[in-house]
Amino acid sequence: MVRRFRLKRNIQTDRTGDSMLSVDSFHGIIPALLTPYDPSGAISEQATRRLVRHLLEKGVNGFYAGGSTGEGLLQSSEERERFLDIVVDEVQGAVPVIAHVGALDTATCIRLAKYAERVGADAVSSVAPFYYKHGQEQVRGHYLDIAMAADIPLILYHIPDLTGVHSSVRFYEQLAASDKIVGVKYTAKDTFELQQLIEACGPDFRVFNGPDECLLAGLAVGCCGAIGSTYNMMPELFVELYRTFRAGAVGEARSLQAQANRVIAELLKYDFIAFEKEILRLQGIDVGLPRKPLQQLTDEERAHIGAFARQFAILGIGGAATERSA
Repeated sequence: MVRRFRLKRNIQTDRTGDSMLSVDSFHGIIPALLTPYDPSGAISEQATRRLVRHLLEKGVNGFYAGGSTGEGLLQSSEERERFLDIVVDEVQGAVPVIAHVGALDTATCIRLAKYAERVGADAVSSVAPFYYKHGQEQVRGHYLDIAMAADIPLILYHIPDLTGVHSSVRFYEQLAASDKIVGVKYTAKDTFELQQLIEACGPDFRVFNGPDECLLAGLAVGCCGAIGSTYNMMPELFVELYRTFRAGAVGEARSLQAQANRVIAELLKYDFIAFEKEILRLQGIDVGLPRKPLQQLTDEERAHIGAFARQFAILGIGGAATERSA
């Protein structure tokens, strides 16, 4: 049965008695899933299921499917739907699944949002429409159209470095008034603006930290959790960072953030998707190569990444690198 989200935030069941998610269910460490591909470049169901199971075992609090890390914008709508199918089926309701439906045009976003509801995703999310220089009224209308298209909530995706759209705190405050728009993934490093956004939108609006290297700062100013890329390759560290911060052990959380950032500093020398896919391969989970035109690592680059990764116990890589599976 498709799980329905309640739009009134203090109700736990609908009138038929079916269980419904509370908005409070969206919290904690949520990996922005990488999309595994097989050697032909098609989505690998086997590797996707393995990655999802692995991350569930590490204690993550949800999944964000088809976003920037997942190469969703390099995939056809059919591929995005297929990937979501696999993720939702493998998760089996253990944690919330958020489907990224962002696209250049509103119609595609609506199609993907309706599909996400139909297959049992718990929320949808979308970047602002990009490439064409839309005014804020057009961006607002785009989001409201998505929100009204399906009976599951919408989590906005603020990532101005990639979209070129830098909406104001007031913009998000106005959209937060809609019962169907319940949060935002804030992928920018302005912690002052982040704090102002959290305060303006109120305690029921779920604000997720986006930049993994700033997780502790985001939690400190009030984020309910984080949706991030490197949680694919360092899930245990970030789950523990979130736990220790919530327990008040800020010094320990700061040490964990520093450990993560030593890895992230190296990652920034490469395309982040290529780097993370190589780390997962070294961890024994082969998720294939990124799609072109994303960076295709050379043998020399893979050797450098492997040598670097073996210095860090948090990455769980020991001995020689595994060979790429056929």
